[in-house]
Amino acid sequence: YFFIFNHLFWFKIIVYNNNMIKKTLFFFLITFFTTKSYSNTLHYGGFSFGSLIPEKTYTYKLQKKSEDKFFINKLILESTKKINNNSFKISYDLLESDISEDDQNVLVFALDNEYINFISIPSDNLTRTDIVLNFNIIIFNAKSNFLVASIPLEITKTINSQKNLTKNQIIKELKKMYLNEVSPRYKMLLDNFTFKSKYNNRIGITKVIFEDNAKNYIEKSFDKKDIFIKNRFAKSFGSFLAFNNNIAVVPYKEDRTSNTIRLTYQDTTKDIKIPSPDYHIYLTIRGFKSVLFKESNIDSQWIYGSFVNIEIIQPEMEKVYFNENLKNAINIEFSKRAIENKSSFEWIFFNDSLKMLFDQFSLQTIKLDKKWLKSASKGKKMSQKFKKLNEIYIKCK
Repeated sequence: YFFIFNHLFWFKIIVYNNNMIKKTLFFFLITFFTTKSYSNTLHYGGFSFGSLIPEKTYTYKLQKKSEDKFFINKLILESTKKINNNSFKISYDLLESDISEDDQNVLVFALDNEYINFISIPSDNLTRTDIVLNFNIIIFNAKSNFLVASIPLEITKTINSQKNLTKNQIIKELKKMYLNEVSPRYKMLLDNFTFKSKYNNRIGITKVIFEDNAKNYIEKSFDKKDIFIKNRFAKSFGSFLAFNNNIAVVPYKEDRTSNTIRLTYQDTTKDIKIPSPDYHIYLTIRGFKSVLFKESNIDSQWIYGSFVNIEIIQPEMEKVYFNENLKNAINIEFSKRAIENKSSFEWIFFNDSLKMLFDQFSLQTIKLDKKWLKSASKGKKMSQKFKKLNEIYIKCK
């Protein structure tokens, strides 16, 4: 970037010199070069498997099967180098111990969870595979091991096929996801995120509650040994909040007695201390319901509804800013043949409805959708409530 002093200034100098000397005119052009001034430096820490066991993930298998064994690492590095953000610069030098604590912030892109879900409808010769990737963009201070900011990111891809995908087909689809969705969204989040070395206010999901109706569906659809089921819902909701509102979200911890998250960085395991949020989000999954909407001799249409309560509070001030029941519905068409086996695969459509609800809720602070709100809530003065939520998000930026 450069700028030039305006011509009027230099014209006055030239005329002055001409009047005084009455000889040759000298034209001067002075160019001042400036560079961007950054108040914060982030040291690039690369891609991490977080607390996951790498060998148990398809992402690890993708790395192993690629001609370039560092495919993902290089892809994320290339995207990082293209980030354009005035609130920080990224250093690729080794972190030195003699620099100040404020200059020891590290940026790591961590894979938090990876799920491969599929349903089969044999009567229609159809299989649907969902690949779900949960990431966290982690910024932590290497000296204090304290979390500075965390930006969740969830990427989902749905593939329809006649039969179950093979491992090689899943890996092929996964590679496309990293190239076409993960890498661009990672860059987009960091392009739009305003980084500060210290935040005065933070927001995070601190409770996930399953009411009885929701429990019935969830227990049928998830492994009972999975003790982190609530994490899935919190991460998904937090991802939509972060992506649509450009905010950091304190990671959800099912066990609030533990205030750390585990992260692999530079071949060492670190326990990063998590701050307590100032604004708490309580997410209650109230339940799910399917209703027959239309029927013919060939097929039938069903409405899949999801129901939640979202409460946003500031415990220290004993203030409740938002406490509303919300619902969302999607229309799904089945063949008559598939109806008999519907209960074995319909969870995936309830989940679709729920994620659409999370997305729509988080978008209301960007632009109010009165049509969606009318169908989603019976609450009053909703526009004022979302305006207040936007003010809270701004405080957390």
